[in-house]
Amino acid sequence: MKAKGILNKDLCALIGELGHGDVIIVCDAGFAIPNETWRIELALEKDSPTVLRVLELLKDELIIEKFAVAEEMKDVNPVMLGKYEDLYAGTTIKEEFIPHAKLAGELARQAKAVIRTGSFQPYGSIALYPAIDAPVWYQAEGVTVPEFYKDRV
Repeated sequence: MKAKGILNKDLCALIGELGHGDVIIVCDAGFAIPNETWRIELALEKDSPTVLRVLELLKDELIIEKFAVAEEMKDVNPVMLGKYEDLYAGTTIKEEFIPHAKLAGELARQAKAVIRTGSFQPYGSIALYPAIDAPVWYQAEGVTVPEFYKDRV
C-alpha cells in the first residue's frame, strides 16, 4: 500500500500515463470540464483541496516544463498568481499566459485530464505540461543536448 505522496488512485494512474507533449489542467470548482475529457474529481467542499495544494503534491511526483494560466489572472487574481510563481521559483519551469477562453475551451478539450479541486479562486485554473527528466535523458556519453533542453540539463 502506498504510504505517502499522492494516494488518489486516478491521479496516480494519470501520472503514470503522462508523457512529453501531454497537458493536464488542475482547475477550480467552477471550471466547465468538457464531457469528453477525463475528469479526476477531488473537490470535497469549498477550498478543499485547493489548486495550490494539488500543485504542491504534483511538484514532488511530476516533471513539468511549463505551466499556463489565464491572462486575466494578472489583473483579477494577482495574489494567487504570485503563489503559483513562488511554487515554481528557482526551477526551469516556464510560465505562459493565455486567454481564459482558450484555457477553458480548446486546451480543456485537448487535455489528457482535468483535475477538479474545491478551489474558489477566480481564474485559478492552471495547465501543466509534463516533461522528460532532461538531465537523466541526456547524461549518456556521446549524447548531445538539444538547444531546447540546455537550460534544464
